[in-house]
Amino acid sequence: MQIKSILEDKKVSAKSVLIELSIRDYLELAKKIYRKNNFQRRRVRSSKTVYSLLKTDMLQGCVIPPVVLAYTKPAGTLEASLHDAIRNDSDHFVLLDGLQRSLTLMDVESETAGQPDVQQAFLDRTMRCEIYEGINKIGILYRMLTLNTGQTPMSVRHQIEIMYQDYLDVQIEGITLLREADARRARQPNCYNFRDVIEGLNSYLERSESPLDRGDILDNISSLESLAKENDRYDVFTDFLTTWNQLIQKITSFDLKHPTEQPVDDPDEPTSAKVWGTSGVQVFKRAQAISGFGAAIGMLRDEDETTSFGTLDIDNLVVGMDHEEFMLEFNELMQTLNSRAKRIGNAQRLFFRQFFKMLFWEESGAYLNMARALNEGFKSATRIGI
Repeated sequence: MQIKSILEDKKVSAKSVLIELSIRDYLELAKKIYRKNNFQRRRVRSSKTVYSLLKTDMLQGCVIPPVVLAYTKPAGTLEASLHDAIRNDSDHFVLLDGLQRSLTLMDVESETAGQPDVQQAFLDRTMRCEIYEGINKIGILYRMLTLNTGQTPMSVRHQIEIMYQDYLDVQIEGITLLREADARRARQPNCYNFRDVIEGLNSYLERSESPLDRGDILDNISSLESLAKENDRYDVFTDFLTTWNQLIQKITSFDLKHPTEQPVDDPDEPTSAKVWGTSGVQVFKRAQAISGFGAAIGMLRDEDETTSFGTLDIDNLVVGMDHEEFMLEFNELMQTLNSRAKRIGNAQRLFFRQFFKMLFWEESGAYLNMARALNEGFKSATRIGI
């Protein structure tokens, strides 16, 4: 295996390293990447796809387009020891483009097991890989968005899940993230559903509170413009999550409870038809709230580029009225909203977007005052079209 060229990608502050290696060496790496990824897309099964035809072509010696990988170690590591990186450093590689080609290569290797000479000739052939070296997570997402426009494009949510899956196994400032497969509920104030956090981050990147129900990558082109505005030298996921957790901890400290219901601190627990949320934690740990928060901060950042998660004055938030009265008013407002809305979930997300925008916009008249933001956010959302 050898490096053929190195180009600087100034957009994502990384080096684009073109290498040539044997199919055998690539598959050794590709299998490790594929096995460790719990969020990997499913393969294309149809026998009529170009991938089924590709098997025959590969055995005939065709040259496939380069597979694209990301390598998260600092620039210069590959040049120092390409062999060691490919053989021993799979944890730092991410497959950006070429999943179906990689799976087809694996199939050919498996299907030629009974033909040693054919298999050896196949595995000895040379292929190309383009590796983005020294790229950070926001750069990986940007390159995923620009590369994955083929037959089975990834959604933004899927790509973010792949990039940030390592956070599922560690704590960030005492925060715990749960995937759906964990079969556990995010009951504690510092415990969140990974799915909800991903939706909130996506709402921030897209500046839209809309739920993630679009599979076509071309529907997410607006994300490219949002990503281009981000400082590519900091981890937006960590900033988003720690800021959201700071907000939830502040709301928890208010001990907001509905006077006629026992508080339930699990947002997944059902509530009565008249009480949308029985506690502050239950109200604000919902997916609608975190998506609205992400969209609101993204919009405020577009209006004023000095706005960031670090500039939000969460410590000085106040409820602005008697706490029980706030919960009563909040639930009455949500009941009104739900009775008017054609699509309740979308209307709730829009309301939370406007609520958080009013809460953190210094010129809103409701700055850092939750009671005022509640009313101003509802008025604003109603004018928009709830």
